[in-house]
Amino acid sequence: MATKAEDRGLTSGEVAMLRQVFGSSVDYSAVKLHNHGYWMLFGFQPDDTATAPNGEIYLPAELFKADFSLEMDVHKRLLVHEMTHVWQYQLGYPVKRVRAPRPRMSYAYTLAVGRKLRDYNMEAQGNILADYFLVKFRNAQNEVYEARYARYPNVLPLYESVLAPFIANPAETTNLPQVTE
Repeated sequence: MATKAEDRGLTSGEVAMLRQVFGSSVDYSAVKLHNHGYWMLFGFQPDDTATAPNGEIYLPAELFKADFSLEMDVHKRLLVHEMTHVWQYQLGYPVKRVRAPRPRMSYAYTLAVGRKLRDYNMEAQGNILADYFLVKFRNAQNEVYEARYARYPNVLPLYESVLAPFIANPAETTNLPQVTE
């Protein structure tokens, strides 16, 4: 079992991986990965849940990795999802205040022409960006969260349509969630 002493910053491999999605919109040097859950959530979520309520990522021992960039795509996907909440937090989105009173917030999403990243709640945003990472940079479409897109022909342009403003400028706060459900 890993110990709390293994809390760490991002590795250079993780930063390179995450830059593919978030560019320079995140202060990667400020991000810490904790090898334990977040104390305020004990009893409110399953023990095996990762969370990033305050710009840092809390991972139970079974999810904590020495370097996510060297792991299987499923683990890389988790880091991109949690880094989405770090990105939201660093851009001023009240991650903890929005998420805490909504324990059943949906992680599901439906991509549609005309919709943008801001049109999805904070958890759906995490899944969209993590799945975009898998499709665009890992050639791992079969591992996306939304099963309907795992075999969807030529799905990348649909992700890129929804993400167009984010891809153009990930530091723009108008990309942050405008909805909570």
